[in-house]
Amino acid sequence: MFPAGAAGYGLLLLRVCAAGMLIRYITAGATTSIATWEIVGVSILAGAFSLGAFTPVTCCVSAVVQVSTLLRAVKPDTFLLGFSLCVTAALFL
Repeated sequence: MFPAGAAGYGLLLLRVCAAGMLIRYITAGATTSIATWEIVGVSILAGAFSLGAFTPVTCCVSAVVQVSTLLRAVKPDTFLLGFSLCVTAALFL
């Protein structure tokens, strides 16, 4: 799942950053309350990122969630979305 040594630590750090950016992006523009099922779903997705479970599928789902959040946002932060999608794409590759 993770390589040994510095490469493994770097990959773990990248995965944790991707999970954190996903949570931050989803909750950043929340002007109204977020549904409980959305919080649970994003938490499961962030956990899958961190553990490395089904990485290609997790990355694709994360990208779809991020873009759909962008389309629903009143005042979207496209700068944050750009970085978040780049980190997600790096994990996918």
